[in-house]
Amino acid sequence: MQRDDQSAAADNYAYLLGQRGTIIWTFSSVDRLLELLSQTMGNLDQAAAHFEDALAFCRKAGYRPELAWTCCDYADMLRERDAEGDRAKAIALLDESLAISSELGMRPLMELVLSRREILGE
Repeated sequence: MQRDDQSAAADNYAYLLGQRGTIIWTFSSVDRLLELLSQTMGNLDQAAAHFEDALAFCRKAGYRPELAWTCCDYADMLRERDAEGDRAKAIALLDESLAISSELGMRPLMELVLSRREILGE
């Protein structure tokens, strides 16, 4: 994802697809990783679907730090997609991410969210 390598993203996406709805490594939602890979592959509608799955999974499981990161990443994707309603949803997601990260003392995420809100003019 960091190299914007669509081929590698597609390979990793195929590998992780069967693990949807789980947490791997250090509490990273597979659905959020699938979203990031989908975004790298340029499939933003597929990315949105994975993000919705990640939000639901994290909320149900109570994984608040992962939920905060998911909200921020989802907002980034929505800003990139820029479809009708995406800006308003991105702002709401950033607000949720900021609330959680502030409550949990996740300073790096708080700073990132504030910069994203500034970009959106909020």
